Amino acid sequence: MTISKQRNTLLLAAWLCVPGTATMALRAGDAPGTVTVEYRYFDGLAEMDGNWAALKAASDGKVYVGLACHGCHGHLVYYDSTTDRMVDVGDLTKLTGESGLGLGPQSKIHAKFGEGKDGRIFFATHGGWWFNYARIDTPEGYPGAHYMAFDPKTGRVQDFGIGPRFEGINTGAYDPKFNRIYGLTHPRGSFVYYDVATGAKVDKGRMNNFDSVCRTLGIDDEGNVYGSFGMGRLYKYDPRTDSIRELSVTLPVRAKGISLGRDYNKAETAWRVVVWDQETRKFYGVEESETTLFSFDPYAGPDGEVRTLGQMCVREFAGHRDVPYATLSLTLGHDRKLYYGVVGKEFDYGASAGVAASHLITYDLRTQRIEDLGEMHVPDGRAVIGTNAADTAPDGTIYFVGALPVEASQDEQNYGGKIGGVTPYRLALFIYHPKASKGN
Repeated sequence: MTISKQRNTLLLAAWLCVPGTATMALRAGDAPGTVTVEYRYFDGLAEMDGNWAALKAASDGKVYVGLACHGCHGHLVYYDSTTDRMVDVGDLTKLTGESGLGLGPQSKIHAKFGEGKDGRIFFATHGGWWFNYARIDTPEGYPGAHYMAFDPKTGRVQDFGIGPRFEGINTGAYDPKFNRIYGLTHPRGSFVYYDVATGAKVDKGRMNNFDSVCRTLGIDDEGNVYGSFGMGRLYKYDPRTDSIRELSVTLPVRAKGISLGRDYNKAETAWRVVVWDQETRKFYGVEESETTLFSFDPYAGPDGEVRTLGQMCVREFAGHRDVPYATLSLTLGHDRKLYYGVVGKEFDYGASAGVAASHLITYDLRTQRIEDLGEMHVPDGRAVIGTNAADTAPDGTIYFVGALPVEASQDEQNYGGKIGGVTPYRLALFIYHPKASKGN
């Protein structure tokens, strides 16, 4: 066992076993191999318990975030980087006009935001209180996802109405070329979209099984939409013909075996996250089974080409079966590096397997070099214990959303949940400046 691994094991054991020391045991700001990130809490929303993919650093300097709350109401917020101010746009259930109706709440924005040519921010909602699925398609169950847009010029949210009935949208993307919000529904995995110009709501049918709904849709510069399905298969939606075609190329996924430290229901056959690079006209992504980084060139031949580039994980897990599940925290920086937030333990907020510091790993598109910049810590020494969203701002700043450990208040709940039923955490926006920060 390496000294670093031994130190982390001892810290984690002490933190889990000694009451009241959860936060202190994760303080290691002066330890070697760390990278410092700034953070901002979401004021007045300490009870929010998750965030997945819903993060957009827009052209106006605002950073939009969808905050989830299982069993209650999600919120749309934004951080104004020019004034260093966090703004709560509103409760999603209220914004959809469904407050007080006794329905399953609009608990999340679970998919990526998109920015239109007019500056509006487009998104879709998602549920988070499923009544164990028994009432999903009954009048008193979850009514369905809403297609929506936030106009920063007016500060108002536009509701385009319910799209898929009784289902949420847990995967999505917006295409400014064709002005459409695309999505995959939960739990049935249908490919849907909303045409903003015409108001058409279209369901193209089921694309995935429940356990393999890919969590990112990729859109190229021609407006074509790509996703994964089945055992690492890819498909392409062409908006010009309004048709979906299965491609012959496959992802570098390993055969699913016995999951170690992982919820066996989690998919291991799809891509977890992809980003588009306009310079190379390729997608870069991370698959789910062992966090393999790959490129997908949709213009190489009739069905495109997939290439394996390396493994994006903490060094101790390289080549191991128990590598933690891939996160959604991938973004392309202005310096031609992919930035990826990886975890040292299986991370899913309150459903996490345990607590460990997140690492910031880069892949340089110019040199093809993977580099672990180290554990992510905030200035007071606390470790970032997981992220699941990332984006790059026009000025090159890298943003993540994830969890920080906090001390539980005795008189009020000042946290979103507990990891492992032990460690209180709170959601935060993390800010990283590639040019100003240095990894040890």
